Amino acid sequence: MERPTEDAEQLAEFLTTGQNERVAVQLGALHPGEAAALVRELPRHLRDDALLALPPAQAADILEELPDDMAAAAVMDMEPDAAALIVQEMQTDEEADLLQDLSADQAQAILEHVDREDAAIARRLLSYDEDSAGGLMQAEFIAIPQGMVASDAVRQLRSRAVEYADYPASYLYVVDNAGRLDGVLSIRSLLLCEADTGIDDIKLSNAVSVQADMPAEELVKVFRRYHFLAVPVISDDGELLGVVTHDDALRVAEEQADEEMLRFTGIAGGDEFRDMPLRRRSGHRLSWLSINILLNVAAASVIALYQETLQAVIALAVFLPIISDMSGCSGNQAVAVSIRELSLDRIRPRSFLWVLGKEISVGLVNGLALGIIIGLVAWFWKGNGWLGVIVGAALWINTLVAVSIGGLVPLLLRRFRHDPAIASGPILTTLTDACGFFVVLGLASKYLYLLN
Repeated sequence: MERPTEDAEQLAEFLTTGQNERVAVQLGALHPGEAAALVRELPRHLRDDALLALPPAQAADILEELPDDMAAAAVMDMEPDAAALIVQEMQTDEEADLLQDLSADQAQAILEHVDREDAAIARRLLSYDEDSAGGLMQAEFIAIPQGMVASDAVRQLRSRAVEYADYPASYLYVVDNAGRLDGVLSIRSLLLCEADTGIDDIKLSNAVSVQADMPAEELVKVFRRYHFLAVPVISDDGELLGVVTHDDALRVAEEQADEEMLRFTGIAGGDEFRDMPLRRRSGHRLSWLSINILLNVAAASVIALYQETLQAVIALAVFLPIISDMSGCSGNQAVAVSIRELSLDRIRPRSFLWVLGKEISVGLVNGLALGIIIGLVAWFWKGNGWLGVIVGAALWINTLVAVSIGGLVPLLLRRFRHDPAIASGPILTTLTDACGFFVVLGLASKYLYLLN
């Protein structure tokens, strides 16, 4: 960790000397996001003390701004009754996310000290998969009954203004007597209509809603399609359970992108920070590296079949890694495009022929350009035009193979319900290396007389 700033050092000094009033003043003068950035610079053993020095509501605001792992660690270092005072001040979705990151025993110990009604809501949210609409929704929403007129709705908003202050108030949700979702009404529509206008006349009756068990990945697609600020979550019988906001969906999309990037580089857990335990970090990386070394041995075994050719034209050894690496780079570009288009729902796992055609066209052009470059290098270096032709042709062919494989492997893996981000790279590397070695050495063996 980098050296803390002067403000962080001062905050740490206040904490170690028990000057909690000064801690409260220093953090209280900052926006929650800025205060969270300052708390992040503290050593772990002081972060919980900093939060406990603040009023629970303010501490909750800061806790919501901390990274999930840091927030969970800070709460774990608190006594359950003290943690409960802060946790129950959080938004219900943030509270559920935090409790999900704790062990079951730790979460239960905290909930025993939370208000009964709040604890019941938290347990209900915790019952859903954290990567589903139910696990992402918050229980704070503004519901109004059917049959109400606009003036009564506005009066309700004003009378409960304190309660509604932290609610996602872009929309009002019209419900029937059983709490089933009947329609959605925007605040704008409510404020711009006449006072005696019936809510049922201005509500959106066919509003988009999602089931609580909808996967987060599908939920993100809903927000991308409709651009809503919030989407209601309903049960199987239509009961309004909560809402998922656009900010929550955006955060999920960002987390998915980050995890996908890590998996693409071979970090199996899809999540790593350098302050995690060494055993966990090492295991995440080593799981795919150990497989990769076996795959590379298999690819390199092709060279063993052409030892005599390689000994006769030792210059080929210089170009083997170049061809392998350049083809791998081209293939990885194709993998990245396929994974992105799959995540954006622009292609389907069955789009094999369309993707293959697009990648072949790119492979022909790029492979030819790269082949000419490496062929000219080989020719000028050794003064042998045939060496340039063989090396250039090998790179051209292998680039064409690499982009075709790179474009299709993610589709194939998704079709069989495997993660394309974590498995495409090793598969591509093995196949392109083996193919590259085979093409170069195969052509050289056939036309060995031209190279000497």
